[in-house]
Amino acid sequence: MKRGLKKDFTLLAITMIPIGVAINVVAYQLMTILKMPIYLDVIGTCIVAMVAGPWVGLVTGGLGNVVNGMLNPVSIPFAITSMAIGLTAGYLSKYRMLVKPWRIIVSGLLIAVVSSATSSPIQVILFGGVTGQSGDIVMATLLATGKQIWTAVFSQTLLLGVVDKVLAILASSLIVYKMTPQFLSKMYYGDIYMRSKKMNRKGDQVK
Repeated sequence: MKRGLKKDFTLLAITMIPIGVAINVVAYQLMTILKMPIYLDVIGTCIVAMVAGPWVGLVTGGLGNVVNGMLNPVSIPFAITSMAIGLTAGYLSKYRMLVKPWRIIVSGLLIAVVSSATSSPIQVILFGGVTGQSGDIVMATLLATGKQIWTAVFSQTLLLGVVDKVLAILASSLIVYKMTPQFLSKMYYGDIYMRSKKMNRKGDQVK
């Protein structure tokens, strides 16, 4: 089965995008209401990226931040970060990095590094390091210890990002592994998660 930028955007993959965006928005708003220092706003992005591919994941991540930006404009510039996460999660899926618990955790750490590397410059350059989120407390604490703004922001985004992204990828993987073989067989990257489930030509599970 051919995969890539032109092949991944099937009709079914495209219909997954609004579902992923909705999951992102609900998770983000819930964490905001609870004033948690993590966001879990890439769960939908990772789910879509895992079964539909990196480029579909990239689009899902970007749109998720645009929708969240309607309620909190701060989210919009960080669409770049969510797009990078979708792309990364998709390629990790493609190379079967999300098929075993230890690989999933390692993938979460890699995604956290990508998130921190892309979000830190945005946070410093556009917002002076302060975004008005609960995580600012951690950054302020680091500044109080004498760290420079860039070091403090990168450390804050990486520290919170490890927790956030590992939890997000674990949740995403759990959801994907609960998907039916019939559905997974229709997705370009779904066969990766069907494991030993045998399917007939119609996509029905063989007992």
